[in-house]
Amino acid sequence: MSSAMTQGDIQDLIGKLVRENPEYRSALMNDPKSIIEQQFNINFPDGVTVKALVEASDIAYVVIPYVADEGELNDADLEKVAGGYHDLPSHNPLRTGNKMIDRRTGD
Repeated sequence: MSSAMTQGDIQDLIGKLVRENPEYRSALMNDPKSIIEQQFNINFPDGVTVKALVEASDIAYVVIPYVADEGELNDADLEKVAGGYHDLPSHNPLRTGNKMIDRRTGD
């Protein structure tokens, strides 16, 4: 599958496959992690649990997204700071709030 698929695209595709194929539905209910990994050629990290939930016609579901604890970076923030070592020049002013700080003097 294309890496450009959104979560909604994936959900729509799974819904279509489940409606069309009872064996796929049963397999997905019994072992959702393995089925999703095979279907989309991905590997979930160790420790990640994947749960299948069968919707009921008389229940509305709200999926509340995970919120990282304070100080923990989310994936987007990790991408921003990922990379190699960058040697800063000895004179590189820093900005804190509206004030510039000279790295050499701390002023």
